[in-house]
Amino acid sequence: METDLHKALERGEFVVLYQPQVDLLTGKIMGAEALIRWQHPERGIISPATFIPLAEETSLIMQIGEWVLHTACLQNKAWQDMGLAPMVVSVNLSPRQFLQSDIVNTVRRVLEETGLQPQYLELEITESMTMDVNRTISILQELKGLGVKISLDDFGSGYSSLSYLKKFPIDKLKIDQSFVRDSTTDLNVATIVKTIIEMAHSLNLHVIAEGVETKEHLSFLQYNLCDEVQGYLFSKPLPAKEFEKQFTEIEKIARMKGISQGASHNIRIEEELRIIRQDLQDTVRQQQGMIFKFTRQDGRFIHTLCDGELLYRMGLVPGQVVGKALTDFLPPDVAAVKTKYYETAWQGKENVSYEGSINGIVYIATLRPVIRGGFVTEVIGSCIDITERKQVEEALRKSEEKYRLIAENMNDLIGVLDINGVVLYASPSHQTVLGLSPSMLEGRMAFERVHPDDVQDIKKQFARMVSSKMPCQVEFRYIHCDGHEVYVEANGSPVIDEFGELTHIVVVSRDISEQKRTEEFLRKTEGLSTVGELAAGVAHEIRNPLTTIKGFVQLQQQGAFKPTYLDIMLNEVNRIETIINEFLILGNSQEVHIEKIDIGGLLQQVKELLAAQAILKNIQIHCDSKPKLPFIRGNESKLKQMFVNLLKNAIDSMNDGGDIRIEAGKQDYDSILIRIIDQGCGMDEERIKRLGEPCYSTKEKGTGVGLMVSYKIIKEHHGTIDFQSEINRGTTVTVKLPISGTDI
Repeated sequence: METDLHKALERGEFVVLYQPQVDLLTGKIMGAEALIRWQHPERGIISPATFIPLAEETSLIMQIGEWVLHTACLQNKAWQDMGLAPMVVSVNLSPRQFLQSDIVNTVRRVLEETGLQPQYLELEITESMTMDVNRTISILQELKGLGVKISLDDFGSGYSSLSYLKKFPIDKLKIDQSFVRDSTTDLNVATIVKTIIEMAHSLNLHVIAEGVETKEHLSFLQYNLCDEVQGYLFSKPLPAKEFEKQFTEIEKIARMKGISQGASHNIRIEEELRIIRQDLQDTVRQQQGMIFKFTRQDGRFIHTLCDGELLYRMGLVPGQVVGKALTDFLPPDVAAVKTKYYETAWQGKENVSYEGSINGIVYIATLRPVIRGGFVTEVIGSCIDITERKQVEEALRKSEEKYRLIAENMNDLIGVLDINGVVLYASPSHQTVLGLSPSMLEGRMAFERVHPDDVQDIKKQFARMVSSKMPCQVEFRYIHCDGHEVYVEANGSPVIDEFGELTHIVVVSRDISEQKRTEEFLRKTEGLSTVGELAAGVAHEIRNPLTTIKGFVQLQQQGAFKPTYLDIMLNEVNRIETIINEFLILGNSQEVHIEKIDIGGLLQQVKELLAAQAILKNIQIHCDSKPKLPFIRGNESKLKQMFVNLLKNAIDSMNDGGDIRIEAGKQDYDSILIRIIDQGCGMDEERIKRLGEPCYSTKEKGTGVGLMVSYKIIKEHHGTIDFQSEINRGTTVTVKLPISGTDI
């Protein structure tokens, strides 16, 4: 037989027969399955069950399968050209043919050669061919990409997995004839067939049953909404010519031997209604909330529907509610309250709403009456879960309560301002500290109660904080409601939203009036101590030159006077005058002239003033000022005196000569840095710490007043001064002055 099989294809001994596939709703032929037969010259017709396994073993199945595919497509195209209604031709693929690497290209080529449009070709595969799930899916997706249809043949007779079935891109399930044969005699088989049909429809698959041989088979399949059938009841497999001749007669069989078309139509309508009801029920059950209906029966409100995820979260199931009154599943007191809402809705009021709680789940329900013929026939209710919202609201309430308790019982002033400075919130502590109730401040500008002398500075600080979105700290004075001043220290914190925009500013202030009074008392006490020290210093410094003058006066009285004594006495008087002038500067509070100052030019003048004194001690002064330094604002004479004092100190420290460097340059964008660097004897840490104290000097005959004056001038110009020194290595004095100074 193997030798004959090799020659059969060459000799044209294979033929294709066509078995019609009939739509059970219309009775029309929707397609035909192409079935191969071998017309052996000696043995007659040989069934494919005999020669196909042999063809699989010898690889002839590839050639035979392509021949059948090509023949069936060519025939279907010929029928369409004859004027027959377009239908689908089904061709079986063998396992080996399906798994060949170029099956997709083969199908594409056959369609192109025959001219058949792909939607009129259906390829049938069996369950046994789907064992390799991933490869099966890949091949099927490529075939579907061509536009052909895919049918799963002999379903239920071999390997099947419902979990894989939903992944396969197939269009149709074909129920195996073994199930159809016993479907009218075996209840278990009938149940399997019904289940296959329902399952396929749920997966949006078409269902065809093969092996339909009796009217009972046909009626059973019609009642259970099978889509198509094929079998000997309609026709055995026919040659193409015979198929054409019997086409019309075959389409009459379903109406003649099955149930009427009207009855079949009604069955399908009922099934569609059942599906719609099931879909609606599934939709209601799967929605996050809960839907229920009730009607009035014998004076009681009875629930006719209740479902949804919320119902199950409450710990209930539909069976506990449907057909029951409120008192059947709720405590009497709760049921009584809800009955009032039910009654209101039953009277025709729209959108009756109430909140409830069951087993820890908080919900809000809305009732709406259904009115037919002017009467309420039922009420529909819908519920949503608000448990999380209630928990958030409760947490917020507790949080607000806690912070309100803090705000109402603290002495710090808490305020919330908008970006324009309007008070949005003022804590109750404003009443205690300023004598002003929050209502007197809220809605008004925050600067209205600020001391007039501090308002401009506070407004500038507020504007800077708004523009920079950075926190700031300020001290200023409020005006108490009774008129006295209240010193406060305020910390402003900008609040930024998720878009980086400033929304408002939180200001926390505290009353520092008592602290200010304490500081003033300490300052005055320290001032008295300083005055005592200064007085002792003045007495000490003036006593020495006075003693000298007194001695020379006594010599003159005794007649021992010489002209040189006058020079000595005059020098001592000048020394007294210098000491007095320095002390007068410390206490001088008169108005001084503020002007723009070229710091580079000023340092050059100071250098020239002391150049001669430096040369006498073999000292070279080098002045290095960066070009185009910004001007500063201040009092030129005071700054000159300060730099003279510092440079003199540097000269006095250098007994062995050397170099002094004066450097000036810009630091950052708002200040100028001046350094005076000497090569003198230097100082230890203890002496540096005492610089600026009254009457403390680094020189043997110094008064210490020069450095005190320098510190005072630096403070008046809002600058800083710093000393870095090493013994026998020299000293560096660093002065930092602001470019845009404040009026002194």
